[in-house]
Amino acid sequence: MPTTLSVKSTDNAGVTYANPAVPTTICRFRSAQAAKTLSGVQTTNYSAEVIYNDVNPVTIGGITVQDALSVRLRVSGTLESKARLRVLLLSLAAQVGQWETENAMQGFRPSTAPVIL
Repeated sequence: MPTTLSVKSTDNAGVTYANPAVPTTICRFRSAQAAKTLSGVQTTNYSAEVIYNDVNPVTIGGITVQDALSVRLRVSGTLESKARLRVLLLSLAAQVGQWETENAMQGFRPSTAPVIL
């Protein structure tokens, strides 16, 4: 069942959401900007991260322990590259589920080649 997280805190870098019923389940949005030079042209680079953290109880050798989980997505680029960043994000979103079923997140080589939309 989906759970909508609530705002837990904010700071200069972003906002943190949490599950009030399970405060170890959080999602952080962080952003920053910095000057960037591309072939001598000044512009601004924007970076953003979305970070999910959770704790999952697992049993190992008959002992139940808390496994700290983390999923992080980071993007970086200029405003002029926003459309291309969107294509890359949508391409990743369309394929990451398949790669997970191929155990790529456990270090195995995915059999499904990346496809850029």
